[in-house]
Amino acid sequence: MLTILFFVLYIAIVVIIGIVSSHKETEDDFMIADRKVAGVQVAATMSAGFFDGATLSIYLAYIYQYGISAAWLFVGLALGFILLRKKYATIIKQKADETQSYTMSEYFYKIFGKRNGLMFSFILIFQFFLLLIVNFIIAGKVLALIFDIPYWISVVIGGGVILTYLLLAGFKAVIKTDFFQLVIMFIMSLTVAIVLFGKTAIPTSEFNPIGIGFGNIVGFLLLGSIGIMVAPDLWQRIFATKDETNLKKGLGYSAIILPLLAIIISIVGLTTKQFFPNILPENALITGFSQLLPLGLKEFGMVLLYAVALSSSDTITFVVSTILTRDLKNYSAKFSEESMKKLTRFFMVLFVAIAVVVGIVYQNIIALGLSMGSLSLALFPVIVGAFYWKLNKKAVFWSLVIAMLSVVVLFVGDALNPQNTAIVLPVALVSLLILQKVFTRKDYAAKNQKRQL
Repeated sequence: MLTILFFVLYIAIVVIIGIVSSHKETEDDFMIADRKVAGVQVAATMSAGFFDGATLSIYLAYIYQYGISAAWLFVGLALGFILLRKKYATIIKQKADETQSYTMSEYFYKIFGKRNGLMFSFILIFQFFLLLIVNFIIAGKVLALIFDIPYWISVVIGGGVILTYLLLAGFKAVIKTDFFQLVIMFIMSLTVAIVLFGKTAIPTSEFNPIGIGFGNIVGFLLLGSIGIMVAPDLWQRIFATKDETNLKKGLGYSAIILPLLAIIISIVGLTTKQFFPNILPENALITGFSQLLPLGLKEFGMVLLYAVALSSSDTITFVVSTILTRDLKNYSAKFSEESMKKLTRFFMVLFVAIAVVVGIVYQNIIALGLSMGSLSLALFPVIVGAFYWKLNKKAVFWSLVIAMLSVVVLFVGDALNPQNTAIVLPVALVSLLILQKVFTRKDYAAKNQKRQL
């Protein structure tokens, strides 16, 4: 009865948020929160997006395997927020306001043209599709454990929950539920950590900061910091921020919030390992919450864990759907006058339905999560290069293709780990540099030939 009460309360809150947010809503409210997000909501929405079920489950799997040294992932995330705040966030915000961009791929479409815009869309949609599947898998496992129902039914319920309020209010609902979910994260993390801290003695070997190995440390730092720089949901939140002052405050607070949450939640992984040394690492999150908490707190904690597992699924669904909506409106005259709300709602239902089906039949969360991270590395050279140089459009396109293929090779070869994933970055960078020279020379030669004729 306690579990049902907590679960119904959670559902009621997010649905009410959706209903209230939809009141007198315009197209821009639905798509980008009217570019007026301010105050604590900025930090809340930015932090919530990087402390979801996917990140939490993968992080605790590595905490279970390597101890506290896995926290380098969140060090990387904090560095990414700091770098973005100091050098690039203001430029991104100004350019997005100037071009009235709604999505990251639309932003680069207006810089690099249609073909590269479509390539960005393809990579971002694929990347977020993987992330949404991971979140649905975690949420499905948690709900199946809470109510003792078949896993596939619990995955379907997760998809239905986020669609309920997304279809009502779009991005305004995302922003407001993020604040609610950040509060949940703090309550959950701190309460569970306090309860588990004195349950068993954790060996000092688990607190070795370099236990994961130098290669994996570098991999985590790159995945974290670069993941922040190229996260399309974060860019969309930057577009939605009211002004540069609110933007910089939000990024700064997020750089503090995420490592703090990571340190607190690490206790769950370390304690779980002492009691259950032979489980699969990817099950450490759910095992810790379901097996180690006392009656009452266990039910409360599992429902909160479910909320956290779904915390960025709404953002992912919305971001991908808006990418598809804006692409249709930018690339097809047939849809130029179509309602953005109508198109986005259609794509949200379609995207969630496909992700739910895949999440039911495939459940390797570590492989999916690392694939998603490696795609971030593939985008990084082009995104940062665009701030400093005039990149050749052909070089941009083919470097993205080559980097994407390197991710596919790692995935098919079952060679994905934090260290190997970092290989994608030099592949993307070197191919961009070489192709930039090749195509620039070709274009120069072609221009000279035209002049002579």
